[in-house]
Amino acid sequence: MMTQKQTNVQLSKQLSWLLRHGAEKEGFTMQPDGYVCVADILRHPRYGVQYSKEKLREIVAADAKQRYQLRSNPVTGAEEIRANQGHSLRTVQAEACMERINSISQLPDPVVHGTYYKNWEHIKTEGLKRLTRNHIHFAVLGGEGKAVVSGFRSDCQVLIYLDVAKVLADQLELYRSSNNVILCAGIAGCISPSYFQRVVDRRTGKPLSF
Repeated sequence: MMTQKQTNVQLSKQLSWLLRHGAEKEGFTMQPDGYVCVADILRHPRYGVQYSKEKLREIVAADAKQRYQLRSNPVTGAEEIRANQGHSLRTVQAEACMERINSISQLPDPVVHGTYYKNWEHIKTEGLKRLTRNHIHFAVLGGEGKAVVSGFRSDCQVLIYLDVAKVLADQLELYRSSNNVILCAGIAGCISPSYFQRVVDRRTGKPLSF
């Protein structure tokens, strides 16, 4: 039997899938800013038996990476929930739910993508690809090189520093989510190595060639 903590982890993973990838498949109406009506989730024959308003609020409050956001709809007053980033659904429009980055002054700290050595050989020749998602994700590094809240996995091995100035100069669209993840769709879904400022081994800081 799962503990309460394990149950909440499973419910959070399922909620993440629903709000990022599965809402339309499951019959939910998703707004361009990514919000889904909480009442619709509670009425759903599958999800309504697993979630309550209190459980959703608990999951949102407990999520260390701030993946979710609750609000009252400014027009209807209905309670709504969304994933802050990570969508593959084309319904979700970046300009409707994120801050557009137009100046390097908006990103004074390093912007990095975390990955693993098993992926690096491919990335250094072909670049970063968004694959099924709408965007490629980057973290903002704070003090002592630590990621702030969210943006890459804690066990990643390689850090790819984005050349934000070049990205903006070439007019690639760059966005910031409400949990401070930086997102870019690239060109035809790819960010080429020409936009890498530098690449390092995360543990040692040793530069990697590309």
